[in-house]
Amino acid sequence: MNKLHHLAAAAALTMLCGVAHADALLDAGTFGSLVNQTSATVDGVTFTAAGGDGIFGVKSADGWSGIGVHGGASGNEIDIGESITMSFAAQVVSDFTLSLLFNGPEFGDYREIAQVSAYNGAGLIGNFTLTAGIDGASPSATWSGSSGVVFNESMPTQNGGGAWRLSGNPFGDGAVTSLVFTALKSSLCQGGYCGNQSDYVISSVNAVPEPGTYALMAAGLGAVAFLSRRRRLPG
Repeated sequence: MNKLHHLAAAAALTMLCGVAHADALLDAGTFGSLVNQTSATVDGVTFTAAGGDGIFGVKSADGWSGIGVHGGASGNEIDIGESITMSFAAQVVSDFTLSLLFNGPEFGDYREIAQVSAYNGAGLIGNFTLTAGIDGASPSATWSGSSGVVFNESMPTQNGGGAWRLSGNPFGDGAVTSLVFTALKSSLCQGGYCGNQSDYVISSVNAVPEPGTYALMAAGLGAVAFLSRRRRLPG
């Protein structure tokens, strides 16, 4: 194998290995580019805010920060009637983290509900919900999807961040092209003030290329190896 083939094989292998790692569609480094904007495209992802004042804001608690919609009852969170839409090239969403989603009695709310609607090129995949809860001293939350595992990253208490990470491809193994985050009023509300029953922020969203990309990269690597072998065979 000559030097050119060595370089081609190395490049293909690097790309093949690289797609195994999740890429950030949204993280703390994105927030500054969104604040006070109604719509913005950052690293190939288009974000749009709706409801409230119609612009993005950031809110933090217990070291956890996330993007929300400015205005509304809670300010800089995604309240009922507000939404954030993310649109991007087809990818499998591997995990995401929502914060400031509480169980109650914090802030007069009870079992706040975040709704995430996932779409692909054919239309709506489904409307999924994450409902905050707590079982004794152990925090828990319920995800309505058939796949995905919920982890508590910060306690849902008055002084906590109420942060929840959904991993394990929570929208399934198929490619997603857009996500819409909104809030739902909980029918489980028990006493207290529940007029603004649910609100939260988006802390991160990560994705990997759709499965077909892996096959394409593997085929490319195989083609390089095949061509290199042919050049070494006697004529």
